Amino acid sequence: MLGDEIVGYADVQLNGYIDHFFVSGAHPRQGIGTRLMARIHEEARLLGLSELTSDVSMTAEPFFALHGFKVVERRFPVRRGVTLRNALMRKALD
Repeated sequence: MLGDEIVGYADVQLNGYIDHFFVSGAHPRQGIGTRLMARIHEEARLLGLSELTSDVSMTAEPFFALHGFKVVERRFPVRRGVTLRNALMRKALD
């Protein structure tokens, strides 16, 4: 949060799947995403997880790659008649 404004949020499931990862477009390149990713890694260590996975949009793919994730599979899900392009990405943890 910045003041009273929510500028980003993320979660990691018990199986290591990152289901939500969002940073407000009004606050780009301020380290918010990096801090969220660090918190996800902290939580993963506390949970004893061996890997993290996520279905990542094309826009988010470079950010996840910067944090050590690799593309496992390219996907083309259809939502409300619109084909989206994303990738399943995975990162092995120490």
